[in-house]
Amino acid sequence: MSSTAQSTPDSAPPQPQVQPLKHVFKEVDGLQIAFDVYLAPSATKERPSPVLIWWHGGGLLQGSRSSLPPHLLAAPTRHGLTVISADYRLAPQTRLPEIVADCRDALACVLSPSFDSLVTGRVDTSKVFLSGSSAGGWLSLLVSSSLAFEKMGIPLVPGAKEKVRGTIPIYPISDITQPFWRTRQRPVSYLGGRVIDGPRELGEFLDPHAPQVANSAPDSKRSSFYHYMIQEALLEELLLTGTGLKGEDVAIAQGLNEGSITSMPPTLIFHGTADDKVPFSQAQSVADALRARDFHVEFVVEEGKDHLYDQDPKEEMKEMYEFVKRLAG
Repeated sequence: MSSTAQSTPDSAPPQPQVQPLKHVFKEVDGLQIAFDVYLAPSATKERPSPVLIWWHGGGLLQGSRSSLPPHLLAAPTRHGLTVISADYRLAPQTRLPEIVADCRDALACVLSPSFDSLVTGRVDTSKVFLSGSSAGGWLSLLVSSSLAFEKMGIPLVPGAKEKVRGTIPIYPISDITQPFWRTRQRPVSYLGGRVIDGPRELGEFLDPHAPQVANSAPDSKRSSFYHYMIQEALLEELLLTGTGLKGEDVAIAQGLNEGSITSMPPTLIFHGTADDKVPFSQAQSVADALRARDFHVEFVVEEGKDHLYDQDPKEEMKEMYEFVKRLAG
């Protein structure tokens, strides 16, 4: 079904934020990849909480698990939901198959006995939700659908299809073959006429042979990488060079339309109509394709809102938590 969000009322009273528990779920060539667990204070062994895994945006080129929006930071206290914010390695030093493998491994860790021990049995890992913003929303769709996992050499997570109750992509990238990603924009529309000098401003971050990293700070020079990528139409090159994959192989709507995606958990998509960093059509095409396959999809159209609108402390994302509550039972 489809809905249009209404204007947001005054936000609820601020909620105490839970201090996260850092957990290294993977190590590659000495590089530790971690997620932060924000455990719901109300969770007990007798009444364990559902859990949501969230991946940050940044075009898979920049960003960090520490960039959780306010509504997710409040969710453990306000909604009794355990939130996990997971890092993954960044491109181009790591290509898309390995990035998706990091996300797959974060999910596998959450479904493992070791995670149950970490949270002392207070999380119900039969009630898992996958989410992410922008490129992180794309990752949530890729992991939920297992699209191109076989081509990427990524094993499925045993039991995941039964335990992932829903997917919540927020203004997601979903198809890097669309003209927006393949057409140079000099200058990018939202940078006030500034043209980024990539080699000078980004330096070694452009070098695929530079050391791999699993996050970047907001004040890092890497923080202009996304804008440079749009300016030069580089996303396919940065993510897929040398992998044997084409952009079409990891396009969500195409995978649905062609039958490459054979199952999907219930999906709730958010996107703002004024988004000039990820086109609204990226979400619309996925919603249309899910609907055409008779998969459960709900689409919240945020009229007049831009990218990162959910970073506003007044944004409560009520539809998101109603969706989780309904499907968690």
